[in-house]
Amino acid sequence: MFTDKNIAEMLSAGWGPLTYRLRTELADEVWHWNPRGTWSDPAHQCGYWTSDDSLGEPINVSYGYHLPRRGNTIDQANDDGYSRVADGDKQSFWKSNPYLDSHFTGESEDAHPQWVVIDLGASKPVNAIRFHWGAPYASRYRVEYWPGDDPMHLHSDDDDDDWQPLAHGNLIDGHGGDELIRLDERPRSVRFVRVVLSRSSQTSAQPSNDIRDRLGFAIREIEVGTIDKHNRFHDHVRHARDRHRQTVIYVSSTDPWHRAEDIDFSVEQPALDFIMRTALTTRSILLVPLRLL
Repeated sequence: MFTDKNIAEMLSAGWGPLTYRLRTELADEVWHWNPRGTWSDPAHQCGYWTSDDSLGEPINVSYGYHLPRRGNTIDQANDDGYSRVADGDKQSFWKSNPYLDSHFTGESEDAHPQWVVIDLGASKPVNAIRFHWGAPYASRYRVEYWPGDDPMHLHSDDDDDDWQPLAHGNLIDGHGGDELIRLDERPRSVRFVRVVLSRSSQTSAQPSNDIRDRLGFAIREIEVGTIDKHNRFHDHVRHARDRHRQTVIYVSSTDPWHRAEDIDFSVEQPALDFIMRTALTTRSILLVPLRLL
């Protein structure tokens, strides 16, 4: 892409400022802008990564890293990942981003509720939901449905109020583990179900001195369906470790925890050093993203 000939063609277009955009953000991945840095758990080469900000050899290429705690089924890059909420593996889990917790934001405990939306693909009878919680689990949450068309591609934030609570889905106190909740006496025909997570148990699965392991919410699997007259639960969610075979899941955020082995060589990013050395920046301003949340 960045041959001299191609750069000359880019410059001939007469564009103004450049924007350095991250394919990793589109891919639901985390970015190592510098391959040198530190892990929060260096002994196991995993955890939360901090790139080194000291000068070193020029960096020509940087990479994205898959997120083992990914929540979204679909992404806007290679679209080759899948949600851990519906992968059929109760050892894996989705976890929300701990940096949205009040511990880091300084706001009230419920200032940034996290959510999971389940798209059943078509309207189906629903009167129950089952959670297989991870840690931390939600100690307070609610379950809602969407009465209209696809809510995930609306253009107005005001439409958030159109989510409707199910009869027994408002302000549920969670206790972790496996929870089967009857949401209504009779099944309601719905396509989109949303779980809004407002209070965290602030517990971790393993002993840890890292506060980030205890912040946010973790779900291993979600099942949505009906409890019949014989008190048997029937799940409508398709569980698979495949983006094309699992029920589509959307989440509000994802924990950036990852491992060295999660590097994704198919999501490469021209490094800042490389771009700054090209002719693209000799006559133009370069806008660079800075992660705040």
